[in-house]
Parts: sequence; structure tokens; C-alpha cells
Amino acid sequence: MKPTEQDSYNPFKDGESIRRIIDLFDSIHHADDLKEALTTIARDVGYDCLAFVDYSPLPNHIQPVQVYGHYQEELAVLFESDKVLAHSKSGIRLCSLAKLTGALNIAESLHVLPLRGIKGIIGALVFNVPCDLAHKVTVEQVDWYWTILSPALLNAALRCRKDHFNITKRERDCVLWASEGKTSWEISQILGITERTVNFHLTNCIEKTQSANRQQAIVKCLINNLI
Repeated sequence: MKPTEQDSYNPFKDGESIRRIIDLFDSIHHADDLKEALTTIARDVGYDCLAFVDYSPLPNHIQPVQVYGHYQEELAVLFESDKVLAHSKSGIRLCSLAKLTGALNIAESLHVLPLRGIKGIIGALVFNVPCDLAHKVTVEQVDWYWTILSPALLNAALRCRKDHFNITKRERDCVLWASEGKTSWEISQILGITERTVNFHLTNCIEKTQSANRQQAIVKCLINNLI
């Protein structure tokens, strides 16, 4: 059967173009580079909006949001809404941003694609179907291509988070239990070490992460996928 225009649609032109974009994501280590890469893709393909939203997993339901890419500034507040976050966590496929937020006036043509599968990160891609292709392509086809690219994009976003510090296994054990609300004495009983040793390891974590206290150190370790 001869392919239709829909069958042959590829927002990245060909397989080699997809490979180049994966290689581009694999080379990214800084936030500015990821923002520039997505902005360039948006310009080349014709997206009015192409934004990756990184929801950092923090305690006490605090969700600092980092947005990369090409989007209107007024959309940023929608990306931070509880319903968009919940949808991104669910792993369910595409959903309209307008449906999730009720912002019909500015979000009716935008779609939210949850991106998961890489440990330590929950994210979403927010995009529109390029206007000149909307009459011949479904949003599910755009979804399919970004599903291929998502592992490279998620790993790039994880690298953009990192502050390039390391902690030892024992320090990790102590800060992990501290993140569960355990006191130093309780951690000492769990790990079979003295309370003084627990405090020593937690102090090292505070210093290595340049934090003011153990709570801030816990947050930085969580953001950097160390616990």
C-alpha cells in the first residue's frame, strides 16, 4: 500500500535527523544548552510551543519547576499547576493542557505528554502540532516521535540538575534515613553505628552540598538523584 501523507509524516524529516537530535541531547550538561537545543528544534520543525517541564522530586510536596525550551512566559504558571503535575506523574498518555488547567483561552491547542522511565525524574513535554501540518497529522503521531526521543531528553535534564558533588555510601545511608524523618539516634540504631558517627556523616553531607542544614542537604541530594 502506498504511504499516505500521515504515514510518512516525520517532524524530524528522517531517521538520521532523529539520531542527530538524540546525539545532541546526549551532549548536553548545562541548562542553557538544553533550553537552546529545544528552542532550535522548535524553530526548525515549526512548533509555536515546545517546552520540557522538569518536576524535581522534593519532600513535603514542594515541587520546584524548571522549564526548558520555546514557550510564552504566561504559560509557565500553567505548567506548575497541581493537575499538570499529577498528570505527569500518572504516566498517562497525551492530554490537552486546556483540559487540565481550564485555561481555554491560551492553552486549547497545547498538549501535555508525560515523560517517565528514567530514575529520579518526572517530566512533561508541552507542545502544539505545527500549524502547517495540523490538517494532515494527528497529535498522536507527534507523541510517537517524542516517545522515541524521551530517554535522551530525560537524561539531559537530569544532568542539567547536577551540582557535581558526591557522597559516600555511609553518608547516603544517613541522609536517606534523615529524609524519612528519622533522628540521629534512630539512624544510629538502624545502621548499627554511634549517634556521633551519624552526625559526622550528616555534617559531611551538609558541607559537600554547601547547605545550611540537614534539611537543605536532603533536598539537594534528592534533586541530584543521590538518594
